[in-house]
Amino acid sequence: IVMISHYNTAIELHRTLEFLLGTQQCVESVGLHPGESKENFKLRVKEAVFKVYGDDGVLVLIDMFGEIPCNICIELIGSELKHLNVDLVTGLSLPMVLKACKARLYKNLNELVGEVKKAAVGGVVVYSEMV
Repeated sequence: IVMISHYNTAIELHRTLEFLLGTQQCVESVGLHPGESKENFKLRVKEAVFKVYGDDGVLVLIDMFGEIPCNICIELIGSELKHLNVDLVTGLSLPMVLKACKARLYKNLNELVGEVKKAAVGGVVVYSEMV
């Protein structure tokens, strides 16, 4: 699992994840820093993917669609990483990360994507609709 975001969102979610579940193997986080070149960020993302890559592939969780971090990941998956089993889901959140880390042990990448998507939607609760 690789978490990608603007600035430190992914890094802080990674810390929160490990606070809740303990140290996680094969999880990396990369944040786009202010003033960082796209090429440097792209290199760091690529390194993170290769660092965690295994037979089951890599799930990339990105903060939002259509922005620089996402666009760079899409570019990488379409070119330099196209021979690898990599998929991405946008909307990075704590419910997604928790589900991904728990379900990755018994789900393949396609199944994991579905589980993470459900966790993202299920993680949205409106209090006024509950009462």
